[in-house]
Amino acid sequence: MLRFLGESHIDVPMLRDGAADLELGVIDSREPEIRTQELFTEHGVAVVREGHPLTTGRLTARRYADAPHINFSRRGRLTGPIDAALAARGLRRKVVATVPTFAATLMMIRDSDAVGLANERTAASTIRALGLRTLPIPLDLPPMTMEMAWHPRQDADAGHRWLRGLVRAVLAEAVGDLAGESPAGEGAARLGA
Repeated sequence: MLRFLGESHIDVPMLRDGAADLELGVIDSREPEIRTQELFTEHGVAVVREGHPLTTGRLTARRYADAPHINFSRRGRLTGPIDAALAARGLRRKVVATVPTFAATLMMIRDSDAVGLANERTAASTIRALGLRTLPIPLDLPPMTMEMAWHPRQDADAGHRWLRGLVRAVLAEAVGDLAGESPAGEGAARLGA
C-alpha cells in the first residue's frame, strides 16, 4: 500500500527517521546521507485565468511583478527564485496569499486576477482542464529539478528498489509523452537507470 504524506512546514528528517520511504519533488532540504536521483527538469510558467489582464499586451517584468500573486509553497515560504530575479531588477511582487498545495493555487487563480506558478509540462493538462492559461515568465529563472530521495538503508531493499524503478518508469513515460518523445527516446535516457 502506498501512503502519501504532506510535507511539513519545518525541516523534519522524515527519510532519516523512517517516517517516509521516498520523497519526490524539488528537494531543497539536504540531509547529508540522503541519496537523490534527478528525474527530470522543468521550467516555470505563469498561470492565469482566461481573460486576465496579463494576457493582453506585452508581458514585462514590471507588469508581472505588479499583478497580485498566489504563492504555492508546501513549507509556507514567502519568497523564492522569482523574488530574487525580480529583486535583481529592483522589483518586488505582490504576494496576496501563500497556499500549501498546487490545487489550491489553481482554484484561487481561476476565480481571481491573481497569478500563480506551475511546471510548464507536467501541469499542462490540469491547467487546460480548468480553463486556465500559461504565460512565459519574463525573467531568467533557474530550471526546477525534480528528484527522488531516500535513505541509504533502503538501497538494497527489493521492494524499495522496485518502487524507485516504477517511479522512474512512470515519469519517463509521462515526461516523454509531454515532450512529444517516446519513452525509449532521449528524455527517458536522461531520467536514468
